[in-house]
Amino acid sequence: MLVKWKNICALTLISFFICSTVVVSGSVAGSQKKDQGDKADKEKKEEKKGKKKDAAANGGIAQAHNVLWREPTDIESRDLFNGPGGAEGAPDPKGKFTFIDRSQSGTSEKINVDDDRGRKWQVKFGAEARPAPSASRIAWALGYHVDTDYFVKRTHIEGRGGFDVWDVRFKRRDDGFKEAGIWSWHANPFVGTRELQGLKVLMALINNWDLKEDNNKIIQPSKKSGGDTNETIYYVSDLGATFGKTGSAIRKIPGFQNAPAGTKGQAGPYSDQVFINGVSGGQVVFNYKGKDRKALEGITVENARWMGNLAGRLSDKQLSDAFRAGGFSDGEVTTFVRALRARINELKNLK
Repeated sequence: MLVKWKNICALTLISFFICSTVVVSGSVAGSQKKDQGDKADKEKKEEKKGKKKDAAANGGIAQAHNVLWREPTDIESRDLFNGPGGAEGAPDPKGKFTFIDRSQSGTSEKINVDDDRGRKWQVKFGAEARPAPSASRIAWALGYHVDTDYFVKRTHIEGRGGFDVWDVRFKRRDDGFKEAGIWSWHANPFVGTRELQGLKVLMALINNWDLKEDNNKIIQPSKKSGGDTNETIYYVSDLGATFGKTGSAIRKIPGFQNAPAGTKGQAGPYSDQVFINGVSGGQVVFNYKGKDRKALEGITVENARWMGNLAGRLSDKQLSDAFRAGGFSDGEVTTFVRALRARINELKNLK
């Protein structure tokens, strides 16, 4: 009996030690799993925090591939009359357009319409209707993204009793891209690059005096566009304040600081204005008197010459087509092309 009792006690002690070992092991394993889980959560939080920082640095958008410029390998054959949308993408002035509503963006008068092919357009009135398509053709030919727009001499809009419009710019609103923010000339992923400095030279070349950040858009291709949805594209969306002169004396008068800083689509003033004042410390000094003059500071001779050589590959016919796309007269086209060619040569010959 005593032996039996001793055996029972021994078995009880062994069981106790086994259970204690299992419990302790389970506790350690559970603690290790908890630590691993906490570590994983911490890493996820750090990764998420890092993405937010990247997004802030990129104007609020965190994407793998930022795009400002694409090399235009076919520059000599690009159609500057029809632009990136081609002839097939143009609005048909004889087609049916239906008024949808008024656009509230910007300061110029604009309305939104749909055409009989289901396409959506923004119709812009005023002095920017001519220079905007011309400037966008040239920017596109040089490798920068632009809006799909066209000058329309005259057409009829249905709705609100029906009315005619003339000398207007039609811009596609459903072009396959979605807006993702705006960017600054002074803080963006391309600061110091040849491509950004080249874009700044282009803005000086066409006398774009409205270099405000609201005109600098960030967009992404939608799934329907067929483009790379991981791309984030940076571009200048409004090129209407171009091909005139930069500067306005009225802006010096107190209370008129927000007045236009130049003229739009005027061949004579554009041709007459000095383009480059000189070179200082290896940097080009442009005779620019528009908004945000600091945006055009610090451009190297090398990068300005690069843009001049790129633009120099465009023929006079291509340049003429760009201005004809804006509905300018033959005389205006001749003046514009001569002046633009002279400016391009100035860039090419910088020392």
